[in-house]
Order: sequence, then C-alpha cells, then structure tokens
Amino acid sequence: MDIVQGKNFKYENTCVTIGKFDGIHIGHRRILDKVLELSGEFGYKSTVFTFDLDYFNTSEKRLNTREEKRALLKECGIDLLIDYPFDDTTKNQSPEEFARDVLQGKLGAKALVVGDNFRFGKGAKGDADALKVLGEKYGFDVYVIPMVEYAGDVVSSSRIREDIKAGNLIDAKKMLNGEDK
Repeated sequence: MDIVQGKNFKYENTCVTIGKFDGIHIGHRRILDKVLELSGEFGYKSTVFTFDLDYFNTSEKRLNTREEKRALLKECGIDLLIDYPFDDTTKNQSPEEFARDVLQGKLGAKALVVGDNFRFGKGAKGDADALKVLGEKYGFDVYVIPMVEYAGDVVSSSRIREDIKAGNLIDAKKMLNGEDK
C-alpha cells in the first residue's frame, strides 16, 4: 500500500472512500469491500482518503493508532492511503471546490464510495445527494452504502468507544471484528 501525506500528489482512475476510519469496524469494512469490488471490476486504484484525526477530537481516545489503521487498511487490500492535512484551506472549501479540486483534480476519481451519513465541505454542508450531483458534473460515480446495524443500533466508532468505556467488550469486539447481528 502506498501512503501519501500532504497535498502534493496527482492520480488518475481511482475509486475513493473518505473518512476518519478510526477503528476499522464492520460499517467501514462494507465500504472498503465496495471500493475493492469496484477497483477490481474497473481497474481503478483503491484509495482511502483520510484526514488527520488530531484536528477533529483531541480529547477522544482513538480506537486505533495511525500505524494500526495503516496496517488494517493494508491487510484489507487497499492500494493507496492519502493522509490529507485538515488545514484552514481544506476546512473552508465548499463541497464543490472539494469535488473539483481534490476528488477530480488530485485523485482523478472515477468512483466514490461513502456511507449514507457522509458529510463534507465547509460547515459539513455537502451530503451524499450533493456528492451525486457533483459526481455527474466532475465525472465520477457515487455509491452510497447504508449504515450497518448491530444489536438494533447503528455501528460507529463513537458507539464502540462508549461500549468499551462501559465495559461491554464483547459487543465492541464483534463490531470491530465483523459480526453484524
């Protein structure tokens, strides 16, 4: 797996997913499986685009270190990991600027796979529906993966952290290791 840190890159024909990917849980794995499926089918470079987690929640304990996350993504078969800085420029990009300048301009995205709760752009104004419109404009297909549930609730890194804090380690482990009952 190639790893790029920073903004100095240019790729073509990628299938991209975007997210923090803190703790590669069963919801993330559904998204990654679709990225790998599309990449295999169309010859795209499977790509995970992530931001520096320190910006988002410095008080929140991570489920995986940066090194563990990288190892898990490599194990999944991802070709490329972009560790993009979340600086003032990035923070203030509109959804359209991000789609045009980063997804189309830097990544040459042909396909984008996101969860149905995906938000992006300044003020998180963009969602999966906006991304579909932008995809038509900038030449990439958008695939939206429904949220995964476990034991009647949506799986998320926050939920897993709460379960660990409450001592509910069996459910946390199942959500991280692939049991979606």
